[in-house]
Amino acid sequence: MIKIINYSDRYESAWSEYVDRSPEATVAHPVGWRKAMKTGLGHEPYYLLALENDAVKGVLPLFLVKTWWRTKYIVSLPWIDYGGLLADDEPTARALLERGQQLTKELNAEFMEFRSVDENHLGMALRTDKATFLLPLDKDPEIVWKGFDAKLRNQIRKSQKSELSSEFVGLEGLDRFYKVFSYNMRDLGTPVWGRVFFRAILENFPDKARLILVNKDRVTIAGGLVLAFKDRLYVPSASSYRSHLKYCPNHALYWSVIKYACEKGFAYFDFGRSSYDANTFNFKKQWTQPPRPLTWQYYLNRIDEVPSINPANPKYKLFIGLWRRLPLFMANYLGPKVIKNFP
Repeated sequence: MIKIINYSDRYESAWSEYVDRSPEATVAHPVGWRKAMKTGLGHEPYYLLALENDAVKGVLPLFLVKTWWRTKYIVSLPWIDYGGLLADDEPTARALLERGQQLTKELNAEFMEFRSVDENHLGMALRTDKATFLLPLDKDPEIVWKGFDAKLRNQIRKSQKSELSSEFVGLEGLDRFYKVFSYNMRDLGTPVWGRVFFRAILENFPDKARLILVNKDRVTIAGGLVLAFKDRLYVPSASSYRSHLKYCPNHALYWSVIKYACEKGFAYFDFGRSSYDANTFNFKKQWTQPPRPLTWQYYLNRIDEVPSINPANPKYKLFIGLWRRLPLFMANYLGPKVIKNFP
C-alpha cells in the first residue's frame, strides 16, 4: 500500500538515493533545490514522498508561488526547466498526483504545473511550446568540433581571434557574473533574478554548480551558471554585453563549457529551454539538431485554460518596453521583487 508523506530531514538521504537511481530524474529533482528556492526566492516547498513499507517508491517536489496580487500557483519547479513527479509505477504516480491535486485545492492555487520532459499519461492538460537541445559529447572535444557546420566553427574561431579567455569559478565570481547578467536582463526588458538566488544555488550545490566567466582585456563580458547532473552539463542562465557581441562572447562561453564537459566525461550538454522560434532557440539549434520537445503538464483548479506566463505573451510588450528604460540600479532593486511572481 502506497503512503504519501511530507518531506522531513530524516528522509534526505532516502530522497537523494531515489533520485540517483531513477532513470527519469532531472537536474530539478535533487533535494538541494528545496533550500535554494526557499532561501533565494521565498517560495514555500512541499516535497512529497511515496512510501511502501518505508521504501521510497516515488517523489514529487512542489513549490507554492504567491504573487503580490494574491494569486497562487503550485509549480514543479519554478525557474528551472524541469520537474514533475518520479515514480516506480503508475499506481505510485497516480497517488502522488492525487496528493498534489489535493494540495492545490487546499492552498486555493490556480493550477499545478509539472515541467516534465515526457507526458506522464495521467490525464493532465498539456503545453508543448518549449524545447531544449541536447548535444551528444565525446571524450575528445575535437570530435564534437568536427560535427559543427562551417558557420558555427567560424564564429567560435572569431571569439578565439578576439583573444577572449574563459574561467570557471565559484562564489568568488558571483559579483562579476551578476553585473553582466543583470545588465543584459534589463536590456531585454526582463526583471532579473536576485543575486541572493544565485548565491543560494552555489551554496546548496557546492559540487554541482559553477559559474563560467568570459573575459576581454581582463573585463568580464559574458557569464553563465553551469549545473552538473548525472551524465550531463546544463546552462540554465547565460548573458553577455550586447556592446561586445562583435567578439562572439556567447560562442566562447558555450564552446568552453562543451570542451570542459567532454574533458570531464559527461555524455551530453543541455542548452536549456527555449520557446520555438525564439532568438535563443535559433541560437541553440546551430549547435545540434533536432530539438527535444518538453511537455509541461497541468492540473487546472481555478482556471479553465493552460496558462501562458512568459515574456512572449503580447500583453507583456508594454511592460518590457518600459522596463528597458529603467536605470540599472532601479531595475536591479525592483527586478527580484517582481520576477518571483512569475514562476
